[in-house]
Amino acid sequence: MRLFFCFAISLFCLNIHSQQSGPNRCVATVKRDLFQSQDGDFIGMKKEQEEVIQDWIKNNGDRVGQRSVVTIPVVVHVLWNSFEEDIPDDQIFSQIEILNLDFRALNVEIGEVPSAFQPLIADTEIDFCLAQIDPSGNSTSGITRKFTNNPVGIGGTSAIHFSDQGGQDAWDTDHYLNIWVAKFAGNIGGTGSFPGMGMPEEDGVEVNYLQFGNLNVEPPYHLGRTLTHEVGHYFNLEHPWGASISDCCGDDFVADTPEACETYIGQCPSHPVVSCSQPDMFMNYMFYSDDACLTMFTGGQKMRMLATLNTIRAGLLEGNICDPVSSENLDKMVEVKIFPNPANDKLFVEIESQSSSGYSIRLFNLFGHEMMEEKFLFGEVELNISDFQAGVYFLEVKNKTKIKIEKVVVN
Repeated sequence: MRLFFCFAISLFCLNIHSQQSGPNRCVATVKRDLFQSQDGDFIGMKKEQEEVIQDWIKNNGDRVGQRSVVTIPVVVHVLWNSFEEDIPDDQIFSQIEILNLDFRALNVEIGEVPSAFQPLIADTEIDFCLAQIDPSGNSTSGITRKFTNNPVGIGGTSAIHFSDQGGQDAWDTDHYLNIWVAKFAGNIGGTGSFPGMGMPEEDGVEVNYLQFGNLNVEPPYHLGRTLTHEVGHYFNLEHPWGASISDCCGDDFVADTPEACETYIGQCPSHPVVSCSQPDMFMNYMFYSDDACLTMFTGGQKMRMLATLNTIRAGLLEGNICDPVSSENLDKMVEVKIFPNPANDKLFVEIESQSSSGYSIRLFNLFGHEMMEEKFLFGEVELNISDFQAGVYFLEVKNKTKIKIEKVVVN
């Protein structure tokens, strides 16, 4: 009975808020406020978390730009009731690519940031990949699909996280970023779980299928920035106007984001606009601006996310979940050499053993897309990678059922 009551109240609050404010990009703080009203220990826990975060930033602030890039394993759960809600793989791939471009400050709009804010732009040094290994150790695409008998919209409800309620059970939330994509009731775009908020089974991010990726979606939320925003909450970022939906010129715990008293929902204004004491950074991903306006994270936001990732969400850094699973290693008598690594224009693969059946080489990007394939018997093969974008790839050498996987970096 208590679960049903909380579920009903949650729906009521989310829908009322949506009706009051029109299209609502995010209800993460609404859900947090609701959870806080039900859990008397939550405020104390958040205070302890904040002390941990600030301590990590204090001890690691001088290492900005000196870290290696980390990769977060993602599983996307698609819940659909009508065929248009069962979004295609390409739409999911487009969203993961957008997430990587946004978090690495590689998006094409980055040059449009006003000169006053250009020095604050941060490459967060966080990448994302669709998981290649599931919690049982099996090979996976990192995508699950399930029909739900909820025609109204299961997004934003507790039910979306549980298979026996018409949703989809989460994968191990300590080690995977779980993303649920589904229909939402009302005009809600998405929601994200702040660290420590709610049950572990509900930890992750939810996005309206109408705002996921940049394929088959319509303006103004057509560039995949809803997920970028919600993942910001997942890594402990607040809205620039403060920690509560009722705040104005409040504290977001980040020094280099100007105070704000405007969400810019449904807007893409021209700089400068002022709602508190200085021009608003309305192009920051944590505002509600139209997708075409959102372009950047700041250095302070980067440090807050990295602090969260290295403390409260440190489990995401464990294991090699992004590496494709191997059914069996190549015979130890077979030596495979890959050089140079990192590589620029050319990559060489050398096999010092002859096989009557030969070998195949395939190169995959982080999304699991096959970029090229070569077949040969033995010796050395040259791969032309001059057209490849900089990043991490996986090279597979295979002989019948025997597989060897190596990570390759392209500069």
